[in-house]
Amino acid sequence: MIDIRRERRAMAGGTFARSSAQTGGASDGRVPSCRAPRPEIAVVIALLIANSLALASLLIMLSSGLALIYGLRDVINFGHGAIYMLGAYLGYTIALVGGFWLALLLVPILLALLGIAFEYLALRPLQRRSHIEVALVTLGLGIILGQIIIYIYGGEARSVDAPKILSGSVTVLHLSYPVYRLFLIVMGLGSCVLLALWLRYTSSGLYVRAVSQDPSVARMMGINADRLSLLVTSLSTAFAGIAGVLAGPYLSVDPGMDVVMIVNCLIIVVIGGTGSIGGAIIAALLFGFVQVAGSVFLPNLAALVPYILLMVVLLIAPGGIGRGRVLN
Repeated sequence: MIDIRRERRAMAGGTFARSSAQTGGASDGRVPSCRAPRPEIAVVIALLIANSLALASLLIMLSSGLALIYGLRDVINFGHGAIYMLGAYLGYTIALVGGFWLALLLVPILLALLGIAFEYLALRPLQRRSHIEVALVTLGLGIILGQIIIYIYGGEARSVDAPKILSGSVTVLHLSYPVYRLFLIVMGLGSCVLLALWLRYTSSGLYVRAVSQDPSVARMMGINADRLSLLVTSLSTAFAGIAGVLAGPYLSVDPGMDVVMIVNCLIIVVIGGTGSIGGAIIAALLFGFVQVAGSVFLPNLAALVPYILLMVVLLIAPGGIGRGRVLN
């Protein structure tokens, strides 16, 4: 699960700005009270929602890519977390040389090429094998990739600075919030909009939806499923690369981030309905809110809250929110 201590520090990133009148300051020269009044409940809720959206933005980009591959290939890519970690470490390396923006541009391209290699070397040769065999292969490849990254970079955590234009904070209605997290929210919600537009209004998106619904009928209609799989796999790894670069200034870069994120994404994909992009987006938003709220209000039980959410959703809707459809 998300590191509770890290998330509690992230929750503290949004601070409350108060005027002297609000903090007890007086104009008659008296020393104000050291005890500050409790912030208004509306401000607390706004801060909670903002931090939830920031966390959900990363999860949306990762879980939607995972759901896309499952919807088309009917296979869970257990190596997705390692690809995300590779994107984070590549972003860290490129940012040291050319800055954050160059990393955000190059890493998705490099990982899209990795996705093409993954498609040709792993998915296509194994497409006639059972789902569990392919899943175990992706798990093994993810473990190998993760160990290679640890061997190269070592076991210590790395930090990435946000670009100057995204540093600092803005104050809206007495709520001071980091600019970088607002940028993270825009990137996450923007990816939702772009995915929805692509799947609904383009021919390739229509073909992806058709293959995910019934591969045999789609092939009879002349749709090239292998070509679509190449597109979807490269798009999925590119999204993982973007999420990895964005996670650097937000969460930090450390050797255990692949395991943490793949567990979170698997929970989200199951809650959303395996293969459903719309369900994964809704589940990521719900997961982010539950995770942040649990780490703040129930710190001792926060690690269990997402699993409780998973059980509740599956008891109510065993097929998940999206019921397995790519775009619901």
